[in-house]
Amino acid sequence: MTMNAIGKIALAACFSMVMLYFVLYVGQFSLTPSTDIIVCPSENKDIFINSLAPLAANNSESRTKPTSVPVVPVHASDWNENRPTYDLNRSVVQTDWFTAASFLELDFRRRPREYLCQNSSMMGNWYVCLDGKFFPDDPCLVYSFGIGNDFSFDDAMAYQGCEVHSFDPSMGVKDYIRNSTVHFHDIGLGGTVIENFDARKDMYVREKQTWTIMTLGSIMAALGHKDRDIDVLKIDVEGHEWAVIEYLIQGGFLPRIKQFSLEYHLFPDWPKKSEYPKLLNIYKQLSASGFKKFMTGLHPLNHKPESFNIQADVGYVNMLYKPKREPSS
Repeated sequence: MTMNAIGKIALAACFSMVMLYFVLYVGQFSLTPSTDIIVCPSENKDIFINSLAPLAANNSESRTKPTSVPVVPVHASDWNENRPTYDLNRSVVQTDWFTAASFLELDFRRRPREYLCQNSSMMGNWYVCLDGKFFPDDPCLVYSFGIGNDFSFDDAMAYQGCEVHSFDPSMGVKDYIRNSTVHFHDIGLGGTVIENFDARKDMYVREKQTWTIMTLGSIMAALGHKDRDIDVLKIDVEGHEWAVIEYLIQGGFLPRIKQFSLEYHLFPDWPKKSEYPKLLNIYKQLSASGFKKFMTGLHPLNHKPESFNIQADVGYVNMLYKPKREPSS
């Protein structure tokens, strides 16, 4: 019997244990994270790791100098808008990086809601649109990347009957299944597969950490979801969202995503300002692919070049979504 087969059997046994736990203690559950958790066998992580070698080989890239990307706003009419300069020096305002960033901010401010969701609900700390074809149908699948020890969204979606998988390598927690049936994975999300990724230090990473990074496609394959659509994809990955979105576009994954919620980041030192025109183009491509905002939450901004910071929570619905796949048996 192979290690993958053993891992799957162990996971099935663990899931059965979770369901028994539900039967016996269902009256005690709440959305508050509990310390009473059920820890599943480590073979689950092995299933991911065993899949890395061929994927990493396929993701090897030649390091070439990036090509210049012209600044193109989301809408051509934005060129005629009076974009604020925040009393900055003209030499800053006229740069490509500031122009691209100002177009991004303009879109957040002028078009915060492109689709009027008639029935949106706050699931933990994120909104979900419950209108018609965007409703997370049973059996629904939710992927949540970037937890920061806050499982409120993940647990809420699990209590709605969804199969929920949560991912965050920064927490220092091994794979386990929560009382809410949420499956936690000590895996990060990126645009390429990297087995030993040196994490960037930020408010969530204070010390040196090395993570396993996988793409959405490789994760779905490892979890047996390669033929499933995702009802809600949520990512909050501290600046890595840009590479992920580019991967989703190029890999043809967007038609399989019903709702997409994410936090956009432009930190003072990450990503590089020289990449802002390209990031604006990625943002524009997401909109052109049928994803329309049903909510936008713009964080406090900082426009000084040395401490420049734009962050925004955005919830999208896929206006072009058409159910094509049934859950694999």
